[in-house]
Amino acid sequence: MLSAGAQYIASETLFEGLAEVRWKEVDEGWVRYDPSAGETLLLAPVTRFVLDQLAVPGHSLNADDLVAAVLREEPEAAPEACREFVAVALEALLGARLIRAQSSPRLENP
Repeated sequence: MLSAGAQYIASETLFEGLAEVRWKEVDEGWVRYDPSAGETLLLAPVTRFVLDQLAVPGHSLNADDLVAAVLREEPEAAPEACREFVAVALEALLGARLIRAQSSPRLENP
């Protein structure tokens, strides 16, 4: 389950050995092969889109930001379906250690 208020950011794993990482588009989405880790991942198109949104070092977004980005790209999509797809994408990327969640800083009263 995704944590409310979490910001998602690319992990260091995403950028390690980036020159050697290979991407290939296939019918089911995208295949990512990282020879240094010996890992091959199949990412659905929406998962690749979410990853691309976070693939700037230090750039973080929350789930609502990512849903809004998907809706801008696919305006005819149903918002609730987008929210579900983004949640699944975030879980997959967290599981693959390509992104990480960080708590949003809390505002403190002076």
